[in-house]
Amino acid sequence: MENSTEKNVTLKDIAEAMQVSIVTVSNALAGRSGVGEGLRMEIEKKAQEMGYRRKTRREKRPSSKSRVYRAGMRIGVTVEGKILKKYTSFYWEMYQRVVVAASALGCFVSLEVLTDEQERRQEMPLLVGDEGIGGLIILGMPEKAYLRKLCQTAVCPVLFLDFVDDELPCDAVISNGFHGMYQMTNYLIDLGHTEIGFIGNYLATGSIMDRYQGFCKSLLEHGISENREWILSDRDPATGKVGIRLPDRLPTAFVCNCDFTAGMAAELLAEAGYRIPEDISLVGFDDFLVGGSLQGKLTTYAVDMDAMAHQGLKLLLRRINEGAQERTVRMVDGKMVIRQSARRLEK
Repeated sequence: MENSTEKNVTLKDIAEAMQVSIVTVSNALAGRSGVGEGLRMEIEKKAQEMGYRRKTRREKRPSSKSRVYRAGMRIGVTVEGKILKKYTSFYWEMYQRVVVAASALGCFVSLEVLTDEQERRQEMPLLVGDEGIGGLIILGMPEKAYLRKLCQTAVCPVLFLDFVDDELPCDAVISNGFHGMYQMTNYLIDLGHTEIGFIGNYLATGSIMDRYQGFCKSLLEHGISENREWILSDRDPATGKVGIRLPDRLPTAFVCNCDFTAGMAAELLAEAGYRIPEDISLVGFDDFLVGGSLQGKLTTYAVDMDAMAHQGLKLLLRRINEGAQERTVRMVDGKMVIRQSARRLEK
């Protein structure tokens, strides 16, 4: 096997020669943890003897579009475990939509859940170094330093789904949080509400900031002053701990940055003796709420997950096909879903 030509040597060849797994070879050559120093040196030596050379991104790009639709192309998806725990319904559903969209294109999807320990130790997911992956989708936004290292390490094109980072040159697909929350706030104002609060830490993510700015635009256009006492945080961005603290005097309505937060707010308000929507109106964003008193009752903005999954795969496959080009960010509109959590104020 040592006589194999450079272009034909793969991780599988090296793994067979060393009688170890492909994952072990990948970790060793990428410098990741989990491989003893002695074995790492042996693998690196064997790879050099066999003429293995790690391909660059440019070398990995196909020269024609035929690769995109060939049967069996693998697309990787990574998501943080802590996000799945908190927002199981939304992100698991988004992943399933990606699987369906990929299947329609003749592609398969491999999922890897990132642990807190991986992020803390800056350990890269296995999919990042998997040469059998044509492209990688990052679902939900990991910690910034970890995300930067992940993008620099990946041997294939990377796409961000449901978030965007302007400091990294990766394509992205996001929901139109700005316009969506603008519509939701307009709806409350049309119902006669002028005392409106916002629940969500707008410094935590770009998506929440977009939604907060949509809320602010609506207030400004209607000549309503923002009351800072009614701008409530729903999480600690440093620790990830969720929680809401109600002010002494409440508005007549709250716009919540997501349905999960709306559910938390509803429980807290109920404990304080308030009824929804009789005493306080609530609206959310996502159209994914699992359990709680507002399930099936929350007025919200439904994210078009099918369109996001389709647009994401379309961008990723174009990047695989065409290589270098300007970064593209696609914004997907959703729609309002009117239910029973907001009421019209009596004049």
